[in-house]
Parts: sequence; C-alpha cells; structure tokens
Amino acid sequence: MHVALGYSWFATAAGYHWERALLARGHRVTFVGLGHEARPGYDSTTPIDRIVEELPDRPDIFLWIDPADRYFPQGIERLSIPTACYLIDVHIGGWRKAAARFFDGVFVAQKDFVEEYAQAVGHHQVYWLPLAAAPDVHKDHHLERIYDIGFVGNLAPAHRKTARARRLALLAEGYNTNDFYRHYPPAEVGEVYSRSRIVFNTSIAGDVTMRLFEGAAAGALVLTDAVANGLGELFHIGQEIVVFADDGDLPAQVDYFLAHSAQREAIAAAGQRRVLAEHTYAHRVDRLLETVTSPAFQQTAPLRAGHEAARRAARHTVYTRLHMLDALLDEARTAGYNPARRLWSVLPCLARRLLV
Repeated sequence: MHVALGYSWFATAAGYHWERALLARGHRVTFVGLGHEARPGYDSTTPIDRIVEELPDRPDIFLWIDPADRYFPQGIERLSIPTACYLIDVHIGGWRKAAARFFDGVFVAQKDFVEEYAQAVGHHQVYWLPLAAAPDVHKDHHLERIYDIGFVGNLAPAHRKTARARRLALLAEGYNTNDFYRHYPPAEVGEVYSRSRIVFNTSIAGDVTMRLFEGAAAGALVLTDAVANGLGELFHIGQEIVVFADDGDLPAQVDYFLAHSAQREAIAAAGQRRVLAEHTYAHRVDRLLETVTSPAFQQTAPLRAGHEAARRAARHTVYTRLHMLDALLDEARTAGYNPARRLWSVLPCLARRLLV
C-alpha cells in the first residue's frame, strides 16, 4: 500500500516510528510532512492536495500523525483519496476535535476518548489505537541494571507542578536513578531502560503512555499509576506490569519489587513478551490499514462537505493552538479580510506565541 505520511519530523516523533514500521511491513511511504534540516519535506502552508496531485504515483491514503508541532496542512478535505489521522494527546488537547473533522478515519491513542471524539466528528469511524514500542529502539540491550528506577519523558515547565514531577522528585531522593531531567536521543532510551530494574510511569491526565510499552519491551518491570483507559485490556495487571495506588503506595511498591528480584524479573519478562506479541508499531500499522481498506470504510469526513465557513473556523482553531501564524495570515487573506480584521483573527495566536 502507498501511504502519503504527514507529520512534523523529529527523531523521537511517533510518526518516525510509524514510518519505519510501515516500511518494515512492505508498504510504500511518501513523506509529505513538515521538513527538517535532517529530513527534506514541505513547509506548513503548502496545501496537501497540491502536494499529492504532483506526486508521480497516486497514494492510496493520506495519514496525518500527532503531535503536530506547527504542522496541519490545508486542503485535506479536497483530497480524493481516503484520509486518516492518529491523535495521541487527546487527553490534553481539545483542539484535536476540530482537526479530526477533516478526516475520514480517526484513530485515538486513549480508549476513554473514543466516544467523545465520535460525537465531535459526527461519525463512528473513530477507533482506539493504543501507543506502542519500536523493538529496534526499545529493546533489551542486556546491560547491567544499575538503576533502581528509570524514567525518560517530558518534564517541560507545564508539567513541573504535576503529580509526575512530585513523584519523580520523591523517587530521585530515595533511589538510584538515571537523570530524569536530561534529554535522551532515541538510541539512548532503550539503553536507559535496559539499565533499569524498574521503569516508572505516571500519567498526566489518566493517559496510557508510550513509556509503558517502551519500558516493558526493554525487559524492565513497569510500575505505573492505576489508571483505567483500557490499561487492563493491554496488560494483565500484577502479572505483566504492576501499579501503585498513590504517593504513599509508590515507595512501598518500589521497595517490595527491588527486594524480590525473582518476582520482578518474572513479571518484567511476561510484560516484554506481551509487548512484542501485541504492542509494537507494526501491530498498530496492521490494525490501521486493515480498518481503512475494509469495504465498510467510507470517505465520510464531515468537512469534506458543508460550508467553507465551518472549515475556516476549524482551521482557525487548529492553527491558533499550533502557533501557525503564517497559515492564519494566508487564511485571512484568502477570506478577503481587511487589514484590521486580519490582525484581529491572528491576535489569539500572537498571544500564545508570546505567552506559551
């Protein structure tokens, strides 16, 4: 299958793992996303329908992958081929509901949000597609497990007052850990987890994160907060991963599993087997393409039809949240706004650029 793949390229992006999984599965991939000095691509204002029309071979589908990072192309609704999006941070970004209305198939990483997004887009081609591990990156390097606790993740200023930051500080004080606060390139993530007896995870808003799959794939025991959101369908709790109830229970669970190495290693091995058997990006690629190639799948994106004003309003929501100032100005000029109205239309984006 020929996939026109759109995402903002960087080496740790979910889209990068998807691209490699698609290629490994024998599919053809044409990158039509936002380029980088290490990866040629397109700018954020080139309409995707124009890009696709100028390709030498017509793709079978356009797939857009979150996180967007100032990339959401114009013209999605004009594509003659089926379209799909994979939305990851649905638990923290309501603007994605506006983005989802441009797509025929909507895949969300968090189970608890499937019905909410189905209501937002007005059709039922909305599916749960959990996050995953990339076995060539998130693997057991068979290194000495020198860390009691390992963690790699986002500790941006927006997360500094969350339970995640509080719990990491608690662990850093009492246990031997990697440096929670530094950036790790992709190749080092698997190494950190391969050096960890326990990989710690805590959600931001009840989400099932990549870290669960990545830590287990590297052969560490995954210890996570007890969320719902389909976690019990992905893993057997207590047999493949373990959970803690609250801040008080967290050190008790760590101490127990550090002291009981045979039990820890048995659960870690079971978690690793589960991930490699069911939870890799190759499995997610298969599931998405099976869905969109089904005879029942329809090109039913709500913004393929209807008024241009609705499409413009949806794009405005997305562009503002993604700080896409140039795209907003292009949109205002196309709409024929006078200079004063153009300025008014981009003020929310300017405010976000200055304050966020």
